[in-house]
Order: sequence, then C-alpha cells, then structure tokens
Amino acid sequence: MLLTGLLYIVIPTILIFALAVRRQSGMFNWILSILLTGLAVSYIMIIARWEIVSIYFKYFFSILYLFAFVMSYKRMRKSKKAESKILRSVNIGISTLLILFLSLMNFLALRGYRVPGNTVELSSPFRHESFIVINGGSRPMINAHFNGSAQSFALDIVGLNHWGMRASTVAGGANLSNYVIYGKPIYSPCEGEVLIVVDEFDDLIPPGKDTVHIAGNHILIDFDGKEVLLAHFKKGSIKVKVGDRVDTNTLLGEVGNTGNTSEPHLHVHVEQGGVSNTILNGKAIPFTIDGKYLKRGDIIN
Repeated sequence: MLLTGLLYIVIPTILIFALAVRRQSGMFNWILSILLTGLAVSYIMIIARWEIVSIYFKYFFSILYLFAFVMSYKRMRKSKKAESKILRSVNIGISTLLILFLSLMNFLALRGYRVPGNTVELSSPFRHESFIVINGGSRPMINAHFNGSAQSFALDIVGLNHWGMRASTVAGGANLSNYVIYGKPIYSPCEGEVLIVVDEFDDLIPPGKDTVHIAGNHILIDFDGKEVLLAHFKKGSIKVKVGDRVDTNTLLGEVGNTGNTSEPHLHVHVEQGGVSNTILNGKAIPFTIDGKYLKRGDIIN
C-alpha cells in the first residue's frame, strides 16, 4: 500500500510539472500536451484509491493541473526553427494514439458510474462518522468485484479520519487499531431474517488473508426474497443469531479483518437465486444505499 500510495502522488506530480515547465512550440503542440496530461490525470483521479494517501490530494492535483494549464500557455512560444515534416508527423501520430487510448480508458472507467437497472434500496450500515467506498461501481477499473460473479455489484468500505486517510499511516501497518474502520459498529442495512451467522475466525494481521473462508465472519440476511451478505466481522462481535428478525436499527456486530481481506473493511453485496442460504452462488443484484448508487471514492456520512 505504501508503494501504491506514493505512485498516486508521484505520477500526477511529474505529469503536471512537465506540462507547466516545458515550452511548447506553437498552439497545436500545446493543445496536444494539455489533452494528454489532462486525460492521464483524469484517469488517475477516477481509478485511484485516494484514501490511502488522503482524499484531499485528489482536489489538490485538480487545482494544480489548472495552474499548469495557465503556466504552459504563458510559456508557449513560436519555434524559431521549422520542425521537419517527418518528425512532426511522428509526434502527431504518437500523441493522437495516446489521446485516443486515454480517452477510451476514461470512457470505460466512467461507464462504471452508470446506474444499473432494477436496483434495490438499502440503508447505510453505519452511524455517524465518515466512510469511503474503495470498491464499487459497474466496471472493474473501479470495482475489483465486477467479474460476473454473485458479488459483481459489491461494495468494500473503509473509514476516514480527519486527514482523509483510511489509516493513521499510508502503509496501514500490522496494528489493526491503525485502521479507522476497525471495530466500528455495523447495523443491518435492511429488514429481514438472519439466514447465516459465522463468528469463528480470528482477526488476521495485515496483509494476511484467508483465501479458503473468503467471507470470514459474516451474516446473510433474507431481504424480500434476496440475500444480503455482510462480511469480515470482528471475531466475537456479532450480536444476532440465525432466525432473528432485524431492521435498520439492529446492531449486527463490528468491522473486523477476517477472511480474504488485506486490511479491515466491510464487504456488502446482494444476490438472488442459486442454492438457498448459501453465499456467493446467486445472481448479482445492484443496489443503492440511502438512494445513491455508490462507486469508488464516494463518501458515506
């Protein structure tokens, strides 16, 4: 996570700095440069997990790009020596291909913001404080779960501190208490009947994973013929049992770090069909939380 977080800072910094300081020889080259830099920075803005370093960097780089835009325009000059036709054609060709490629990547990533049809409505499983979606949306660039399985529309959620970070350090570390969300109370996102309760797995030390019991400690709730899964509970924290009726005021347990997870977070998804009372074998059902279809980077207050 430390390396990933540094890349989120270093790459846009280099791109924007290069745009600001390079003297472009003519308006056409300047336009190509601002398009290339803008599309590259835009794609990073969309797909990056900014809560690793701080969500405020996202806004900082947006402002920095506008500053570089102005600076690069002011530094633009007319070339004193004519550029060869071959070199000019090569530069235009390469730049055009990169612009088309980055435009496509931005388009595909933004397609993940499209709200699917026939969503079901859930309530936020949290009270107070701020949380952020790290996986969510309708494209794999912004949702690692979007692979055609029962959890294609799943959400992974972590907490946020006052610095806009999901942990007290960029790396997170092995101490579970470093993570803002660890131990936070989870409430039922719907009314229904509890179908499955698993509360037997120990919390793992990051980045350890349990790839066999991937949901770790979890709860499955029947919700109007659909099944809502909440996963990765803290061991010993679950407050309900099979057969209990729950509603949106029911405390289910606390966020932990059990199952196939590299750090504490809450996993939520809705599925339907498949083998009854069995997780991860039905059809993925898209859902909203408090009326909003959530994607990577969306804040839950």
